[in-house]
Amino acid sequence: MHNFPLEYALVEFEGNKFSGKIVPELLDLAERGIVRFVDIVFVQKDKDGSTRTVELNDLDAETYKMFVPLGEHINSLFSEEDLNYTAGRLPNNSSAALFLWVNLWLENVRKAIVASGGVLAERGQVSFEMVEQARQGLAAEK
Repeated sequence: MHNFPLEYALVEFEGNKFSGKIVPELLDLAERGIVRFVDIVFVQKDKDGSTRTVELNDLDAETYKMFVPLGEHINSLFSEEDLNYTAGRLPNNSSAALFLWVNLWLENVRKAIVASGGVLAERGQVSFEMVEQARQGLAAEK
């Protein structure tokens, strides 16, 4: 495996059906070698609150074909606890996709850092809300 952390995202949708409209973008990321998806799980919550989780490997053959480039790399790493947490936070009649991936673009950067004697000491993300607060603060200073 890689020497840096996996990243995850939880994407929530209104309604408990998936349209597949994000699939082309996911495939593009995988095919261009930008990311390698490690796990993908779909969670559906009905109007009555009952939930269903679907791993990529559980999809019917026709739907699975949309994800073939992703499916070659899929491992089941999300725990039952992860899935229960996700389902619990969804409102009734909604759905979500849970993604876990490796940023492959970072591998070459990591190699260059190591070759130059460096160590990746820290890496993180700044939330959109924090960026907006900073922008508003800068605008107020002008």
